[in-house]
Amino acid sequence: MKTIPVKRSVFFMAGWIFLLSFACPADVYISVEDAIRQIFPSRQEYKREIHTVGQQEFEAYAVFKNGEVLGWAVVLNEKGKIKPITFLVGIDAQGEVLEVYVIEFRDLFGSEIKRRSFLRQFGGKSLKDDVAIGRDIDAVTQATISSRAAASAVRKALSLVEKLRNGL
Repeated sequence: MKTIPVKRSVFFMAGWIFLLSFACPADVYISVEDAIRQIFPSRQEYKREIHTVGQQEFEAYAVFKNGEVLGWAVVLNEKGKIKPITFLVGIDAQGEVLEVYVIEFRDLFGSEIKRRSFLRQFGGKSLKDDVAIGRDIDAVTQATISSRAAASAVRKALSLVEKLRNGL
């Protein structure tokens, strides 16, 4: 019986994972418009703006009712294990998270973060909170990197909204 050296089998598996990452289609779970509609059901209109903070670009939707800002929906990509994950974070006018949605998941592993039971943990969080896996947010089993990506997306969205609330 011939045995394959460990080093060669590791490279073989890594090669397959690399190739599969390109073949893995993106899963779109909800549209941006539908997520905004669910987070802000009483909204009358919203205005889309593009903001760049550091090297990262964000889509921020200011949501209005009777001319008053109800809050913001921030769409951003955060790196998963291999590919980016697109999140939408709904934040009210006081700077607290209302809801978080996974818009698009492109990675091979970790899609369990789309579960409402995980994403609900971010509700009510603000810049005063850690929003950290293992502290005030429980990670999804076998989706630690994706869980960290979600927490990072929420922290970045909260920071951006704070700047928007203060006139950028």
